[in-house]
Amino acid sequence: MKSAVRKLVSAALVSSLLFVSACNTDEMREGEQSSQSSGSPVEESSNSPEAKQEYVIKVLVQTNNQIKRSDETKIGKKIKEKFNIVFEYMQTPGNYADKLNLMLAGGDYPEIITIQDNATFDKYVRAGALLPLDDVVESSPAFAERYNVQIPLWKLSAFDGKLYKWEGQVPVDFQNKVEVNDVGVRIDVLEQQGWPKLLSTDDYIQFLKKALEENPMTNGKKTIGMIVPFGEPWGMQGISSIMYEKGGRYSTAAGNLGVIWNQVDKKFEDMMTNEYVKENLAFFNKLYREGILDKDSFTDKMDQFQEKLNSGRALSSWYVVWGLVTANQGLIEAGHPELQYINLPIRSMKQIERNEKRQIRVEDTRPFAIFAITKNAKHPERIKELVAWAATEEGRIMLQSGIEGEEYTIENGKRVPTDSYKEALRDRELGRSIGFGAFDFLGSVLSNAPDGVPYSMEYDPKIQDELQLTQGMRDAYEQLGWESSKEYFIQTGEAANTGIAGTITIDTTSELGAQHQKMVDFRVKNSALLIVSPKTDEEFETMYESVIASYKQLKPEIVVNEYNKLYAEKQAQLMQLK
Repeated sequence: MKSAVRKLVSAALVSSLLFVSACNTDEMREGEQSSQSSGSPVEESSNSPEAKQEYVIKVLVQTNNQIKRSDETKIGKKIKEKFNIVFEYMQTPGNYADKLNLMLAGGDYPEIITIQDNATFDKYVRAGALLPLDDVVESSPAFAERYNVQIPLWKLSAFDGKLYKWEGQVPVDFQNKVEVNDVGVRIDVLEQQGWPKLLSTDDYIQFLKKALEENPMTNGKKTIGMIVPFGEPWGMQGISSIMYEKGGRYSTAAGNLGVIWNQVDKKFEDMMTNEYVKENLAFFNKLYREGILDKDSFTDKMDQFQEKLNSGRALSSWYVVWGLVTANQGLIEAGHPELQYINLPIRSMKQIERNEKRQIRVEDTRPFAIFAITKNAKHPERIKELVAWAATEEGRIMLQSGIEGEEYTIENGKRVPTDSYKEALRDRELGRSIGFGAFDFLGSVLSNAPDGVPYSMEYDPKIQDELQLTQGMRDAYEQLGWESSKEYFIQTGEAANTGIAGTITIDTTSELGAQHQKMVDFRVKNSALLIVSPKTDEEFETMYESVIASYKQLKPEIVVNEYNKLYAEKQAQLMQLK
């Protein structure tokens, strides 16, 4: 899920990067390559003939980011100078999960690949499609140190205990990234209703119903109450049930398949029968009945979702709030600053009653952003060398902070963002020209550098809101009495490290794996029915009980028990791998 799970200028690019294929360009030219990476895994490659030739790596993206080659960016030019490697960005349509399966079946997968869940990763490992990376750990101290917590967990994701992957956006410092994706709300309607303290599902239904009555049209078009990209593969499967993460017991460490992770009791539980999942579906059913939920949500993908957000027509957006700043900048430029959005919290009625500390996920692993080198790689030693360099201080700072003297200066031993860096966060074109977000498949971290400043300076808690939010967003939070955009979440939540839970997966080729997939398919299909079919609360309850009775015939407890068995086994394995 992409439970996941992310944002700003770099976020738009991060979410669009899907997979990477490497190829040699027809035009091979001599170039200077200096390898200053700490503990390069293949030092001799720098002196080989292949190392002096331009190596073009094709990066397929879901949306057009307007950059055709990485050497059109400042950071990309530096990479080319060091390694004579260039990334070529190519747009690809279609369902990504289906594309991965087809590529694996045909053996025509790329040299470097991005995988978005552990189940698909398991398929590629069992098929022998991925190259082990243990030699990178042995010869690159920077890589081994950077991922010292992650490497044992990544090995646990593979059935044979070998290392086949690295991931993006880990490790994480909790204070740098309080990841809370709740509800994007239009600022003007908050002001119209006197800046209400929205929190419960009942609060939102009352607020949005009144807002639709008072704002039937927006810029000449019909106003939409709430938009959701259920049409995405992770839409209905992941975020129609995501209410469970807003309470005090569960995190999204298990992804969006058949189980959820109880962070407090340290065990897996069934997702479909969870009480908070039920409340989430009942909430959407009420939104649908009140005409608040956009009826096109069930087919809308991100492009349609983003268009509605960018136009300001939507009063609110569910979960997908990482594009709010970009949308707000566009609304300002279009002369409608009043239509901007902010991210506000939501809780179910039971969660309100219990008032427990929210388990805010801190990812030790990120199966939504898996990167691996495949056996189709023509020059795996050069790819490994680049990945090793990306783990060094030089690599981390350049890829995430830019160039010294241009994007940052050094004052009292600390990086300080320049005005041009701040502008790059607000100007998507400028951010792209620098290269922010265009190289996240090399690995990005959300932790602090030795100077105490996050590698991505935008995550510095002291300047986060200044760099990330528009003035209108900051003013709105002030009106609500918040000192920062994350204040409420920090005060009412606590860090929930994913640990081993994020590595557990059932063999997708097994009979139990097939049973697990049936559970997921059942939940996706019936979640949609529970949202649109019941006409009253009583009808919802009756239909829900009938759906659960049918669901239990799949014997989901067998899969849940297997997850908990694997968890116990991996706890023991982890002690051996450390």
